[in-house]
Amino acid sequence: MTDEIIQYKNFCIKDLKYKSDEKLSQRVLELQEKFNKKFNREEQEKLAYSQKVDFVYNTTALEGNTYTYSETETLLSGVTVGGHTIKESNEIVNQKEAWEFTLEKAFSEPKIEINENLIKDIHLRVGRDTVVRAGDYRDGRVKIGGTKYLPPKTNDQIKEWMNNFFGDFSSLKEEPYIKAVMLHFFVALLQPFYDGNKRTARLLMNFVLLQNDYPLLSIPVKIRKKYIDAMINGYENLDIDDLVKLLGELLVNRLEEIV
Repeated sequence: MTDEIIQYKNFCIKDLKYKSDEKLSQRVLELQEKFNKKFNREEQEKLAYSQKVDFVYNTTALEGNTYTYSETETLLSGVTVGGHTIKESNEIVNQKEAWEFTLEKAFSEPKIEINENLIKDIHLRVGRDTVVRAGDYRDGRVKIGGTKYLPPKTNDQIKEWMNNFFGDFSSLKEEPYIKAVMLHFFVALLQPFYDGNKRTARLLMNFVLLQNDYPLLSIPVKIRKKYIDAMINGYENLDIDDLVKLLGELLVNRLEEIV
């Protein structure tokens, strides 16, 4: 590894590297089948909504928000919590609203297509009053801490990457949970907004999972280092093998808990 900045002129899904883990995929499919036998679509929706505090706490804590689980629960119940900045409090409330919006869209009938408007609508709620130009693509440089990778800079580049990605995404033959991880990684790689990208990416991952009859997947803050390391390997090598396995194993654990 050199000290040079890592940039990509363009990006297509076929550029991603990962090894198919047949044993893991088979286990996910077996458990998903049990999940769908145990819970009908309405029950799956109720189960997803029951994870509000867990998801909101973990996804904001992963990005450095200092609210504890109990403080998050208190704030989401409508009671203010002292000792935190207004920005942190807004991040919690915003994430709850973005989470509710995502679940509403994921369980809509007929199914809603994943597109740039959905991404912007989710980000608008994630970043309201806390992020510059919430819901609009940036047109300037951003950096990702801990990595030599540098995302594309201009609005035109962001749009070009988006067009390329969605041109291939719907025709992918991979299992839905792998497609969900790919979408999550792509949004984090592109960093289309000035901030709130990974929070948006995790909601989009869950949009795909919930649409395809999987349970909501929360990434616990206790595995933050493994998660960040897997993301950095993806940023710098376009190798998402560690990320697919990490999130696939989390999904197996979640399914085993409930079936």
